[in-house]
Amino acid sequence: MSDSPAFEIAADQERGKVSSIRRPFLRVLPSAIAIIPVSMLFGVLAHRADWSMLEILAAGFLGFTGSGQFALLPLAEVNASFLTMLVICASINSRYFPIAFTTTRRLPKTIFPRMFASHMLGDEAYATERNDDTAKDTFIIRLTIFSFWIIAGVIGALVAKAIPSAWLSTDIHLGFPASVVLVYLSVSQIKVRITDIYHAKSAMVVTCFLLAATFYWLLGPTYFWIPSVAVTAVVLDKWKKHE
Repeated sequence: MSDSPAFEIAADQERGKVSSIRRPFLRVLPSAIAIIPVSMLFGVLAHRADWSMLEILAAGFLGFTGSGQFALLPLAEVNASFLTMLVICASINSRYFPIAFTTTRRLPKTIFPRMFASHMLGDEAYATERNDDTAKDTFIIRLTIFSFWIIAGVIGALVAKAIPSAWLSTDIHLGFPASVVLVYLSVSQIKVRITDIYHAKSAMVVTCFLLAATFYWLLGPTYFWIPSVAVTAVVLDKWKKHE
């Protein structure tokens, strides 16, 4: 009987740990489920492009970006160089630079978990996270999205194997539904954040637009992304600190 209070305390602590994992998981679960069809579609398209299962898995794990991975498919089909595909994917993913700057305070402190959590940053995770989330909450949210995306991509490839090849004719533009979904999610996020947009200073918005236009004019539509996003992020960070 003397061990009963200690046992109850341990049980309460264990329930608290489970609850602390369950809360962020349940919060991000709808977003994780929503990306399943898009990731499965990538798996189907990659299988149609003769990607191996290992390549599909690696693309999800290392790339982890819907738009970037879909952009790589046509490049791989025309035998583009690895450097070209790397630059294109990095250019598309450079949009995460300014997002990452705003989430550094809720990342784990140790180096490898911090690097892994940074790698798992995505649009859906960023939209789900809150400023008061702990490092543990942030890691669970990002890991959930990350895991769902990778697993769904592999499942899509497995499903494609079971589909008759005639059904996956190249005349059918299977990527169109993914584009529609991504555009819809982007518009939804703009609507959610529209209040913040209205409060932004018009001069700063014009400045950022002109910076992007200048890099576009100097570097072209392929290579302007990385420098324009990086410089815009620095400008916005400086502006925010002076507010």
